[in-house]
Amino acid sequence: MKLKVIELFAGIGSQAMALRNLGIDYEVVGISEIDKFAIKSYETIHGKVYNFGNISKILELPYCDLLTYSSPCQDLSVMGRQEGIKKGTRSGLLLEVERLLLKAKEKGTLPKYLLLENVKNLVSKKFIKDFERWLDFLSSLGYYNNWKVLNAKDYGIPQNRERVFVVSSLENIDFEFPEKQPLNITMRELLESEVPEKYFLSEKAMKGFTDMTDRNGFVRGKIFNPREPEKCNIACTITTKAGERCTDNFVVKIKQLGNIRNGGSFGGNPQSGRIYSSDGLSPCLNTMGGGNLQPKVVIKEPINKEVRVRKLTPLECWRLMGFSDTDYFAAKSAGISDTQLYKQAGNSIVVTVLEGIFGNMFLRKHNKTV
Repeated sequence: MKLKVIELFAGIGSQAMALRNLGIDYEVVGISEIDKFAIKSYETIHGKVYNFGNISKILELPYCDLLTYSSPCQDLSVMGRQEGIKKGTRSGLLLEVERLLLKAKEKGTLPKYLLLENVKNLVSKKFIKDFERWLDFLSSLGYYNNWKVLNAKDYGIPQNRERVFVVSSLENIDFEFPEKQPLNITMRELLESEVPEKYFLSEKAMKGFTDMTDRNGFVRGKIFNPREPEKCNIACTITTKAGERCTDNFVVKIKQLGNIRNGGSFGGNPQSGRIYSSDGLSPCLNTMGGGNLQPKVVIKEPINKEVRVRKLTPLECWRLMGFSDTDYFAAKSAGISDTQLYKQAGNSIVVTVLEGIFGNMFLRKHNKTV
């Protein structure tokens, strides 16, 4: 019997990806998504699907076995406005889920299972009361709830991405979250070997990221930490605008060059004239404070290397979310821009984490208790 699924705040359907990858027989009854680019990617990857549209305008939902709701995190995230779960905020859309569940309770169509995913900050001291109120609400509907903060790096993906998950069931199935798994792959193994010019940082971007100006204790140059591929083990959290913050993932590219005189041109390269020491990138990154924006380093041996810094490509970000290359190229072939591909990755859920959760929900026998 097919598992009937509704994905609220569906994005590109990472939940459906996980169910598909596990071989679970499922049917997406419908989704709720308003981002036209995410909808296009979703349908390119999964096929046409009924879209209920804006969640605030949905009167009621049909029955489903599994309802997933990864509501927007902007008002909960450490990097966001932290206004919390209240009416009028993006994160306040969780209240629309509350309304729809109350309607389902009234009609006797409550989903058998619920899955919530959100940022770790939801269970921080600042928002824990909101979180506990939500759990109390679910309990009042008859749900048994289990929650835990899971990190992607513990489930086969080399990304430090902590998210809180809540599994709710109308039956007490004695659910257990998946155990941590050894990480057998590194970030560097997911990097592309050849990367187009547009992903390398411009001179202007480098100056901004390496600025040593102290802005109330925040110094970009101290936080900016590009790494050589062989040192790229675990990625920082993938964001919706990868490569625009000094805390994002950056990779150092070292290219062997022919005979070049000191201070000479690299031939049409936007980094032309930039000189680095043979020790690598770090000495250069720490010499741009005090308003002097021209890099100055001591040359310890003849220059024979070109050192540049780049951000991750959209494909690399998708890989670091556990998405397959096939799904990525499907979305890209539909005309989705880099900007939207980055956004779709950063807004999504790591698929391997979902596989672990769904595997324990639907593929293992449970000792149901009263």
